[in-house]
Amino acid sequence: MVTIDMLRQKIQAAGKEIREAVDMSIELRRQSPEIKSEVVKVWEGFLGNFFGYIKQRSKESKDNLLAGISWTRLKLF
Repeated sequence: MVTIDMLRQKIQAAGKEIREAVDMSIELRRQSPEIKSEVVKVWEGFLGNFFGYIKQRSKESKDNLLAGISWTRLKLF
């Protein structure tokens, strides 16, 4: 059975990997304009797949996983 602690651990591990990818992206973008555009494509692909999967699974389960998340509280920008 899945527990909330298992979910927290999984999300925490994924967050660590994402932070490492962000750091790698910054390092790569400093190298050249060509690499900068490639990094953008990689992130667009990842984010599109990620949010697309959330949308797909939300429809399949009839449970919007993003419902109740306050984008303002996330302070993205």
